[in-house]
Amino acid sequence: QEYRVKSKYKPASWMSVDGSVRIWEGRDNIAEVNNLQHDRSYGLSATFMPGEKWALEVSYDYDDVFSQILICYVSSAAPAGLAQCPDVPGLVQQLSTYTNKSQYGNFDVMWTPIHRFTAHLGANLTGTSGSALLLNPNAVSGPLNSKWLRPYGGFDYRFGKNWTGKAYWGYYGYHEDLTTLTQDVFAPRNFHSNTATLSLRYAF
Repeated sequence: QEYRVKSKYKPASWMSVDGSVRIWEGRDNIAEVNNLQHDRSYGLSATFMPGEKWALEVSYDYDDVFSQILICYVSSAAPAGLAQCPDVPGLVQQLSTYTNKSQYGNFDVMWTPIHRFTAHLGANLTGTSGSALLLNPNAVSGPLNSKWLRPYGGFDYRFGKNWTGKAYWGYYGYHEDLTTLTQDVFAPRNFHSNTATLSLRYAF
């Protein structure tokens, strides 16, 4: 089953608000399968442009993913007391679950104090949390529990009829949150960087 709703609200000529909802549900929950799934997304965004001097865009999205199903496997590290897989000797049966909840937000501000100069400031921010059945005892949840941060800023300057100069800064930061002993201690996968971009454009 899938449900979708979209809306748009414009209370003034310089303001617009958009919203969306998507809900997807799936199931095959007979005794031998026990499969349930859903993917639920909610979004909200707004744009403000009260004049030629400045503008603002903001948005937020939330996504909730879930899945469960019975699996059969063989493992020396399987928890004690698990049921045997029906009709398959030597295999144990366990309910495998997966959850992932992610939040995404961004904003972008444009400011033009004078005719030739335009400044930009913004950020894209993502955070996720989740879990999964990991059959390898040394496995880590990785990006299921992570943060991704990307702020940026810069300006454009039109110093001639056809010439525009641009200078921009950007930051990239990725971090996987500590969920097990080996997550960040022995095999860290975190990084960050700063970038600078200078460019010159000629339009004709």
